[in-house]
Amino acid sequence: MRLLLIVQDARFRTLIRHHVSCQWPQAVLDQHSPRQAAMLPPEFLAQGYDAVVIDQAWQGGRGLDWLQDLAGRRGFAPVLFLAEHVDDETARRARIFGAFGVLARNGFSHHSLIEVLQEAERVQRRQLADWRVSSEAEQSRQFGAVRIPGYRCVRRLAGGSVSQLYLAESEKAGSLLVIKVTPSVRDESGVDQSFERFLQEYDIAHRLHHPNIVRCHELGVADDHAYLAMEYLPDGDLRRRIRAGVTPAEALDLAAQIAGALAALHDTGTLHRDLKPGNVLMRGASRIVLTDFGLAKDAAVQMDITDPGIIFGTPHYMSPEQGHGETVDERSDLYSLGVILFEMLAGEKPFTDPNPMAIIYKHRHQPIPRLPAAAARWQELVDQLLAKRPEDRCSTAIQAGGVLQAAAEQARVGAP
Repeated sequence: MRLLLIVQDARFRTLIRHHVSCQWPQAVLDQHSPRQAAMLPPEFLAQGYDAVVIDQAWQGGRGLDWLQDLAGRRGFAPVLFLAEHVDDETARRARIFGAFGVLARNGFSHHSLIEVLQEAERVQRRQLADWRVSSEAEQSRQFGAVRIPGYRCVRRLAGGSVSQLYLAESEKAGSLLVIKVTPSVRDESGVDQSFERFLQEYDIAHRLHHPNIVRCHELGVADDHAYLAMEYLPDGDLRRRIRAGVTPAEALDLAAQIAGALAALHDTGTLHRDLKPGNVLMRGASRIVLTDFGLAKDAAVQMDITDPGIIFGTPHYMSPEQGHGETVDERSDLYSLGVILFEMLAGEKPFTDPNPMAIIYKHRHQPIPRLPAAAARWQELVDQLLAKRPEDRCSTAIQAGGVLQAAAEQARVGAP
């Protein structure tokens, strides 16, 4: 038995858990708090759950709005609605909206709860069994040219010459995930470079249990393609956040969070090497999640999948040494962080040019641009991160994070 609880009252959740665990000791009950989280994404069908329990009694009784939305989604799991009274207008509307069952919130018995959940389980598993052998299900497993069992493809999110990103629902995870897919490519030695990069990216993210590092769920191969399943963050990336506008305090706080994620990464002997706003995702409006470790240099994994002297990364955010194919260390990632901080404070990148090689040249030879007057007080901090020579920058991400966090505190209180 696996349930999704949309119940605000912690004591009531505990009561439900007690009843369910008495019947199913190994039951899994996941929680989606309506107080802390927004409405479930419209693409989510709860296919990994036997039932969803929605409580009426939260936020002025808006549980009925959630029921109407979720039960109205074609293919959504059975919904059990907990009404104040089973014979009032709200309970009647709940049945009209498609509730699988309605129980009195403060008057249900153990037997009545278990009975309706058992029936919901039977119905859900029968529906899923019928759906899995349908042509619709077969089509839903297609991610471009590759078929990936266990995932329902919702839509393509983005793509480039190397990989494609899809939004998918995983029955196993019980949530929406991002699936990154790339064709398998073997070099002259027979090594599958695509899978090697995916293996490195999965291993790095999987080893780092950090709130500012993306969570990876699964790595696999299907139809001559490698795929990576990662958490879905619907709030977009830092590029979108910058376009919306950030205050100096917000910019400094976001940069401090990025430094914290880099510190965790560097602590494992890994360099990111492709730090840019597109690889910094947002969890809400104020928390960041670092992602995309496909170009990371990981001493712990010991994979030599890049050749010395070859330039990898994005020119706008490359350190001078990285742009020239020289040896890099963690201070190179801190330079990239400095570029991001400058962009957040100034609203534009420090060095631009239609020619990528010209940008690389400017990073090494042109003076660091000045911030606009409104952010000029942070120029010294930017200069420290964007120093041309690595030895003139912050020595570690921990040090950079401390400086940035202190600056963010000053910006919040308006201190000089």
